[in-house]
Amino acid sequence: MLSRKSKVRKGTTAVSIACVFSGLANLVGSIHASADTSDWVQLSKNDSLAIFARSHSGCPIKELRAVGAIDAPNWVVKNVIDGVEDYPSFMPYTTTTKIIERKLNQVISYLRLDPPLVGARDVTVSVSSQVQKHEDGTTSYQVRWEPVNSLGPSPSPGVTRITLDQGSWILEPTDGGKKTIATYTILTDGGGGLPAFVINFANRQGVENLFSAIRKQIGVTKYSQSRPSD
Repeated sequence: MLSRKSKVRKGTTAVSIACVFSGLANLVGSIHASADTSDWVQLSKNDSLAIFARSHSGCPIKELRAVGAIDAPNWVVKNVIDGVEDYPSFMPYTTTTKIIERKLNQVISYLRLDPPLVGARDVTVSVSSQVQKHEDGTTSYQVRWEPVNSLGPSPSPGVTRITLDQGSWILEPTDGGKKTIATYTILTDGGGGLPAFVINFANRQGVENLFSAIRKQIGVTKYSQSRPSD
């Protein structure tokens, strides 16, 4: 997705894995992958989102990839993703977030989620980002994360610790920079404890909810007031 010649510099950001749990709750109640590999299988597609899945040897959980347009410049979308402090206000079931450490090219964040029926979950993630300047003057952003629970709070009684959670965002400009093509990948078991087919179904629903939440949040004025530092 980022194949054009470009100058790469690293920045900082944060990302949410929260929405996978909206899928878990709905079902119970009723990464690092290259985007151009051939082993992705399309699960669904509509005017706003295409979702793909692929298997990993020895792992019953499928990795998901979603590609969709977002009606805002990619730097505005990045501001929403970076705003981990705001997640409890718009990400489903996210009740607590905390920035543990910021470095030049890394942010370490703690997230707690309290979905109904399946019980509380938490995870500490390390997130890194790259900024790519293209020859045509446009900018793309790439974000990757993985769990680093040893750097976060100790496990709490009654809270399931998520240990499998890795993924990425690629935010590319389109329509003259007015809109974004967002590619999201995720491989997580949501803390485990449920059959793989339940988790796979829930993760798929969670991806749809994630895009919906971000599309709503981009309308908040503060995210369009200043571009991220390149």
